Amino acid sequence: MELHLLGPVEAIADSGDVVDIGGPQRRAVLAALAVDAGRLVTRETLIDRVWDQRPPASVHAAVYGHVAHLRRLLDQPSRAARYVQRQPGGYVLRVEPDLVDLHRFRRLMTAAQETSDVERAAVLRQALALWRGHPLAGVTGDWAARMRQGWLAARLDAVVAWADAELALGNPGRVVGALTDLTGEHPLHEALTGALMRALAAAGRASDALVRYTAIRQRLADELGADPGGDLQALYHTTLRGQPAQPRP
Repeated sequence: MELHLLGPVEAIADSGDVVDIGGPQRRAVLAALAVDAGRLVTRETLIDRVWDQRPPASVHAAVYGHVAHLRRLLDQPSRAARYVQRQPGGYVLRVEPDLVDLHRFRRLMTAAQETSDVERAAVLRQALALWRGHPLAGVTGDWAARMRQGWLAARLDAVVAWADAELALGNPGRVVGALTDLTGEHPLHEALTGALMRALAAAGRASDALVRYTAIRQRLADELGADPGGDLQALYHTTLRGQPAQPRP
């Protein structure tokens, strides 16, 4: 069984079939357990994650119903109580963290920091390949929104790290397209713009890199009344002088 959170919330059976979990609220219950795979999630925490601060009067019955349904779906007779377990005070999703895409992504990000440039680029590609769209798609509420925001920020950090790993290998052409698309989606993200500027300069397109800097500087001024940070300004001057753009350490 694999569980997907970095996109629509899904459970994938050992056969490869997608398990029909049910509606958004039941998917939220599964997600609330999966983010702490292998650890106790108290009943109060589960309620807060799924219903925020507005639980219905019948919330305990609703929790019991959703968990019972997930047990029937996930715990096959041949492996009774293997996945969803009730314990004093709450529930535990008994699944190896690496079978949850979120935890596998985090493990790969940590592993990438301890590898050579060649291995780092490959590991980061594996991590980014786990993303299948908007995380927790279809799950609503404050908790889901907070998780989504943090995970998306981690994905952008991973993209920048991957781009720098590819640049260290002399492969700017591999990253320019992806970075161009993402800076279009996140026009005020300075680290993304910096990575794109380094890639463009390394590809012999320093003038395009300078155009990117001018665009974000103007947008920061117009929308936030701010200037680019020191790192981006330094990169601009390096590019302007025609010096090689170095990947971030």
